[in-house]
Amino acid sequence: MKRIVHAVATLAFIALPVVTCGCAGAGAVTSQQAKAAMTRLHFMAGSWTCVIRGGQSEGLVDNPTYRFVAGGTWMEEYSDMGKPDSPYSSVQMWGYDGGSKSLVAYQFMGAGVATKNVDGWQNGIFVSHRDDNGATVSIQRKGPRAFDWVITPKGGGLTVREVCTR
Repeated sequence: MKRIVHAVATLAFIALPVVTCGCAGAGAVTSQQAKAAMTRLHFMAGSWTCVIRGGQSEGLVDNPTYRFVAGGTWMEEYSDMGKPDSPYSSVQMWGYDGGSKSLVAYQFMGAGVATKNVDGWQNGIFVSHRDDNGATVSIQRKGPRAFDWVITPKGGGLTVREVCTR
C-alpha cells in the first residue's frame, strides 16, 4: 500500500507541470495538448492596436492582425507597423510541429526567419524563447480587450513591452 501511495504521489508531481502550463513544456507535446494550448490564444483573433514601450522602438504603434487556421492549431500574425517596407514588418506562425512533437513559432521578416521554441502556458502566461538570441517572448492577457507581448533578453537587460488593446 505504501508503494502505491508513493507511486501516485510521484505521478502527480510529474504531471503537475503538464497541467499548469497547458502543454508538456519544451519537451514532447501531444497534438491534443498543443490544440488546448493554442485554443487559449483564440482571444487574440482579429485586429489590435499595440504601442511599444522600451528599447529603440519606444512609442512605435503596431496594428497586428491574428487569425487561426488548420482547425485552430496554428495562429498567423501579420504585422507591418503601418508601413509595408518597415524593418519591423513580419508574418509569424505559431503552432504544433507534429514531426518534433513540439509547439513552435516562425517569424518571417525581410532580414530572414527567426524561430522560437514554445513552452506554452505557464502561470497564465504563454512563454516562448527565440532560438537566435535566447530572448524570452511571452503573451500576457490583461483582460478581454487587452494583452501584452513581453520580450526579455537572455540574461536580463531592458525588457520591451508591446501593450495591445482594441
